[in-house]
Amino acid sequence: MPHRICIFRWPLLLAVAAGLSPTAAAQVADDPPAWVLTSADSLRNSPLRHLPASERRDSLGTALKLLELDTAQQHLLTGHLHHREGRCGGYFAFESRAEAEDFLARERSLQALLAPAGSGYTIDNAATIEPWFPQVAEANIRATIEHLSSYQNRYYASPHGLDAALWIHDRWAGLAAGRSDVQAELFTACTLCSTQPSVILTVTGTELPDEVVVVGAHLDSIRSGAGSNPEQFAPGADDDASGIAVITEVIRIALDSGWRPKRSVKFMGYAAEEIGLRGSRAIAESYAADGVNVVGVLQLDMTNYHVGVAYHLHFISDYSNGPLLNFSRELFDVYLGSRGLQRRDLACGYGCSDHASWTAKGFPAVMASEPGSPTQSFYPGLHTANDTLGHVGGTAQASVPFAWFALAFIGELAKTGAESGHPPLHVDGFESQD
Repeated sequence: MPHRICIFRWPLLLAVAAGLSPTAAAQVADDPPAWVLTSADSLRNSPLRHLPASERRDSLGTALKLLELDTAQQHLLTGHLHHREGRCGGYFAFESRAEAEDFLARERSLQALLAPAGSGYTIDNAATIEPWFPQVAEANIRATIEHLSSYQNRYYASPHGLDAALWIHDRWAGLAAGRSDVQAELFTACTLCSTQPSVILTVTGTELPDEVVVVGAHLDSIRSGAGSNPEQFAPGADDDASGIAVITEVIRIALDSGWRPKRSVKFMGYAAEEIGLRGSRAIAESYAADGVNVVGVLQLDMTNYHVGVAYHLHFISDYSNGPLLNFSRELFDVYLGSRGLQRRDLACGYGCSDHASWTAKGFPAVMASEPGSPTQSFYPGLHTANDTLGHVGGTAQASVPFAWFALAFIGELAKTGAESGHPPLHVDGFESQD
């Protein structure tokens, strides 16, 4: 009997060790477990290295481990990946072992990375894109970061996480007011995302509506050591309110200009990224099952930490489609390099962020992230109470180049339809800067 009691209380002890109160730890222990795929190296160096796990490989040959983790153990793995390995993401979470095995059986990362360039990978739409750049307002990006980081947290299983998602939906829908070709929706077909939906704003293409360009960022936030406490303090200003803020400014400018793309563009705010890329995986799997023709995906994860380095943006070099990555580099050089900005590549590891969900389903995807500092690739205060705007200087200036790049990305991949117009440059309380 004592031995069985120890086994029963192991999740509770892990939760207490992770920094939760006994009451919050008990709540964590009662949450359902998940099956997790992570890199073998990450698990080997983590506090969970002694747990039983099955060896697996993805289509790229990456050594993986498949194991069942309760919620407290998932948070320990998340904390290890974030603070010991200094990176984001790091694993996929599944409801069952069968679901994880099916994911691996259908995994298409190799195909995604080697897929040939699409017909839209050309740079010839400066007439649309160049007038957008002067309209990017640091104050608008900053205001969105300030609002999203004012929530207690945006944790996927908390009421605050739901409220933040609904605010993003309403904000994006408001920017599209009066546009019959633009629709905002909540994506709820994610069984592991608790009450938090993903947000999707679709601008329907005028000539090639069945060809889709995606720009996304995750909307949730988490604080290491807090487990699944719904009242944890997790402002997440850089990770990833900054990415959502950049997308919000891109939406404002593109729609305010009267732009109507040839291809459809979907702006996405993903649920539950911090706990196993859950929201983006659900969407990518849905699109793959429906045969959606996604021609390119851009992920924006952390955009606002830039201290003491000459470059302005990282392109994540692993788990990114080769032709789309090369196109993104060229796109940066044409539109931002000509303005004196610099870029650099960075390898981020297995399951680094939501672009990996698209890659795993065979879609061409690329990720752009903040330049960091001479000693840190990402903001060192991510997943702590210090992930506030004030701790990165109180400004969103580092995010401005990401808005420029995202505007160039949609302008060149989705192009411009003949029906585009030019209404006044002012929408819903936001100020444009000419």
